[in-house]
Amino acid sequence: MKYILLLLTPLLCFSQTVWDGPPITFTKEDDADPSLESSQDRITDLVWLTRGKDGGQLYNAKTESDSSKYTSPDDTRWAFGTTSSIGSLTFSTFRGTSKPKNAVEKDMVLHLVTENIYIDIKITDWTSGGGQSGEGGGFSYTRSTDPGLNVEFKNTVDFFVYPNPTQGFVYTNQEIISKIHVYDLTGKQLMKTNNSSVDLGTINNGMYIIKLYRKDNKEWVTRRVLKH
Repeated sequence: MKYILLLLTPLLCFSQTVWDGPPITFTKEDDADPSLESSQDRITDLVWLTRGKDGGQLYNAKTESDSSKYTSPDDTRWAFGTTSSIGSLTFSTFRGTSKPKNAVEKDMVLHLVTENIYIDIKITDWTSGGGQSGEGGGFSYTRSTDPGLNVEFKNTVDFFVYPNPTQGFVYTNQEIISKIHVYDLTGKQLMKTNNSSVDLGTINNGMYIIKLYRKDNKEWVTRRVLKH
């Protein structure tokens, strides 16, 4: 058995993957419904990070319906530091590593356990508690991405919707957008389309969240638009 383990060790090391692609920012608004796709950072097919409206910590919406203080997010481990020094880091559960509010603006590494992927991540905003009206659960972070994506394109392309403000139709400036979802500021989905434009003429005036789906790398881009 000892010899078998020695033979397997190099194979296990080679299976480790570090994502060092260009950073992206994910934001979940306060009081947004965590069950909505727009409120989840779907990092891979196995890990969808989000947070409940009443606060609490992050959880994996792919396998969990709510957070556990001791085990969530499922299938992840966390450590303070960067992926440049993985070998010297001590990984634990999210809460076992730190209270979330104490982790804001600190370098961390997220380990996706099943897929053995390591990601640099930094929480930039964290709403404490649920608020007097029950609103809360907002957070934001930046994280590294899969370097296998088209890095040059990701760095240079700009996504926007126009006209903004608008009285009706909104268009995107990139042909790679294949879906548009529209949400109000609470995270409630109002409409969706499999086109690169959407008509906001039937909804009330106000500010809305527009989610644009990139068919090239299967990621969502978030923008805001004012209907007046």
